[in-house]
Amino acid sequence: MDDQHRLCKAYAESQGFEIKAYHGGTHESAKTPGVLVKAMISEAKRDKSITHIIVSQADRFSRSAGQAINIVSELQRLGITIVEAMTGMSTETPEGLMMIQVKLCMAQWDNTNRTTKFVSGRKNCLKNGVWCGRRPLGYNKEGKSINAKYTINATGKLIRKMFKWKMEGVANHIIADRIRPYGLDLSKQAVHKILTNPFYCGLITHKMLEGEVVEGKHPPLISKAEFLRVQEILSGRTGVYTHKKETPKFPLKRYVRCLEDNSLMTAYTVKKKNIDYYKCNHIGCRTNVSAKKLHAKYEELLRCFDFPKLLYPLLRDCIDRIVQKGESETKPMLATLRKQRSECENKMKTCKTRYGVGDIDEEVYSLTVQSLQEKIDKIDLELSKFKTDLSNLSDDTDMVFATCCNLAHLWRNSSLETSQKIQNLLFPDGIFWDKQNDNYRTFNANEALVIIAKLSDGYKNKKEVRDENLTSNFKMCG
Repeated sequence: MDDQHRLCKAYAESQGFEIKAYHGGTHESAKTPGVLVKAMISEAKRDKSITHIIVSQADRFSRSAGQAINIVSELQRLGITIVEAMTGMSTETPEGLMMIQVKLCMAQWDNTNRTTKFVSGRKNCLKNGVWCGRRPLGYNKEGKSINAKYTINATGKLIRKMFKWKMEGVANHIIADRIRPYGLDLSKQAVHKILTNPFYCGLITHKMLEGEVVEGKHPPLISKAEFLRVQEILSGRTGVYTHKKETPKFPLKRYVRCLEDNSLMTAYTVKKKNIDYYKCNHIGCRTNVSAKKLHAKYEELLRCFDFPKLLYPLLRDCIDRIVQKGESETKPMLATLRKQRSECENKMKTCKTRYGVGDIDEEVYSLTVQSLQEKIDKIDLELSKFKTDLSNLSDDTDMVFATCCNLAHLWRNSSLETSQKIQNLLFPDGIFWDKQNDNYRTFNANEALVIIAKLSDGYKNKKEVRDENLTSNFKMCG
């Protein structure tokens, strides 16, 4: 840019021209006339004393031949001559005009040729499973083009947590609020964009691939099955998506489907009688069930997953392992939160020092301290959710064990969020209400819990046979 400016200025001075103004100095689009080009043309139209426009080289005027030739013709009609400072060629003579037009065409050919090579190189990278666009959030990048290598960073581990929350049915705005204390400030729209990006499950999609999906060479954050599960939740096909405004007394709202027409059931209250109902909103369908009955039937369904007492030691051992694994996973999360808190405290100390020596005024000081304190409060809230005493793992195991042994009781007495988590865990794709049989129809139940139900049924059947054979009144609790 400096060299072009020097050439134009030197030519103007050598020809004794008075320089009215400089236009340019920044990069502009080659497809359409930029703001600076339009400003130059407007000034030339207003100021009748302008007779020449000097460019360092003709191809710098524009790299779109059609656009540039139209501009040259328009300036010629105004009586303005285009001059190339490097060679002295101008549009004053037919030969000079032709040469400038040829240079403009050659510039466009060169630009198109470079673009073709660039696109071809990008396509080759993408087809070989190497992402060559902007580095996705959650990854570090080393190398360029086909040699680029991606590794998961600390932010990537937080994004993995976001996917897990979504699979639990947590709404996007809640995910954004939960992740913010960890130093990742995202809007709910940004959360949605991340959750719908197949890059995080190891796949690459791009418009250059024309609909083809390529297996990426980068390490995935989640499995493909988990990604597909999240997409189903986001699309609303499963009824798992939890809305921000939801009535706590209707946990089955938009979770249970009507068997007649596959529609999600909504809920309402008859105010005169103060009775709650679930109903199908499909036109012509008259499925209408009291909430009391629907809830009682659901609790009855949950009791099918009660674990036999004989197998309690096995269940407790499994839970103990899960709790231990979960505790190891929370350590880096705790470290991140504590680091964020420490950074906020240091910023607050710096702010107080600067205010004390008079570098900032009281208004800036108050706003900054208030903002930092709000961040610290949110971080403290997240920290309070973690147990720092690792010696209490046995108590955690006992609590989870007791919960698993009575899902119906837990579902009935929990908050809306916990109740919906239980529902989504048991039947990720929802369940149907069969009006004819006055009961639920289930499908695609959680495989682990199906095994528990089979173990429970098998144990009960064996117990009944044994009781009959022994003709005993003794009964085991199962």
